[in-house]
Amino acid sequence: MGDLDLILLIVKEEGTLCPFCLGSIIGSKLVAPNYIKGAAMREVLKALNRGGENPCVICGNLIPKSINTMVNEAMNKLRGIEFRSLKAAVILPPTIIEREDRIRARYNPPYMESVKLTLIKWLDLVLSSEIGAEVSNEPDVLITFDFSKKNVFLKVSPIFIYGRYRKLKRGISQSRRKCPYCGGKGCEKCNRTGKIAEGSIEGMIGEIMKDIFEAEDYTLHGAGREDVDARMLGRGRPFVMEVISPRKRVADLELLEKKINSMWRGIIEVRELKFTKRDKVVRIKESSPNIKKLYRAVVEVEDGITEEDLDGIEKTLTNAIIKQRTPKRVLWRRADIVRVRKVYEVKTRKINNSTFEITVLCDGGLYVKELISGDDGRTKPSVTEVLEKKAFCRELDVLEVFGH
Repeated sequence: MGDLDLILLIVKEEGTLCPFCLGSIIGSKLVAPNYIKGAAMREVLKALNRGGENPCVICGNLIPKSINTMVNEAMNKLRGIEFRSLKAAVILPPTIIEREDRIRARYNPPYMESVKLTLIKWLDLVLSSEIGAEVSNEPDVLITFDFSKKNVFLKVSPIFIYGRYRKLKRGISQSRRKCPYCGGKGCEKCNRTGKIAEGSIEGMIGEIMKDIFEAEDYTLHGAGREDVDARMLGRGRPFVMEVISPRKRVADLELLEKKINSMWRGIIEVRELKFTKRDKVVRIKESSPNIKKLYRAVVEVEDGITEEDLDGIEKTLTNAIIKQRTPKRVLWRRADIVRVRKVYEVKTRKINNSTFEITVLCDGGLYVKELISGDDGRTKPSVTEVLEKKAFCRELDVLEVFGH
């Protein structure tokens, strides 16, 4: 049986097909978009007096009656949004899928494609031609046409910006904290985000980026994190800011960098800002424990410190393998396990009879405060263990995060 004969048989036995559903049955054999194939075939059927004007047996004319209005709705929602690429997605009522499955099972049209795929191809063609954007499987904006509810909604892909931040003052967290008024659920006080931007690196940088890109929200992904009371110096800590649902995708990052640094002069700085992709987030997260970090701390010791004591610290801890059980201060958010990290180099400098400065080059993921205090024996060896005197960290700075 020829292709046309099969189509005529389906129409004769089943009833009228709209151009979209007819195009899906004709399928992938012809080069033209399925809607065009369907329209042309329908004209043939009408000429043969086989098609008629009855409702489509697959979609009940839902698709041809709704699609122009939905395309116009999509175009209206896309106004004011910057994007270079797009992709259409389709949601259909289960009844349409059931009816096309029945026809596929009964007649097995050799080139048949689903109605959903036919619609996606047609919508991609119409939207890209109308707007001048390319069709991509990783689009800047995904446009979903829900024929079940006869509405359209957009999913705008986030922007990812890589950079390094320096924290010049203590008392600043890396991440935003939960809103105390709503407990993270979202309220007027926190602009429905559930988070408080003030007092965090994420908020200081993110609020400016949110404004520049006209975004809904943002998330900072850092290569590790320093304590709230520690500074981040040197070249800064690598991070990626994920800017969520931006209406703008283009900005001068040099000017953005200057704006952030001007607003937060003497508190934080950013540098090396550049656009990147989602996989950069994974890379900086996964590599953080495997890169070296350089710390400087001011240490106080009970019962005083001598030059001989400092020599012993340097000799014992340089090239030492540290077994560190999760510190008690972070047990509430970390699994209670033993981590093994290496210290590569330790240098000390006496400040006075009870205080000294220590610099530590070590693996990422080592808790330096506990390397000093010993955390009641949970970190071995430690400065406290070497000295056989209680030592604690009074000040801590991250001097460098290597790699990335």
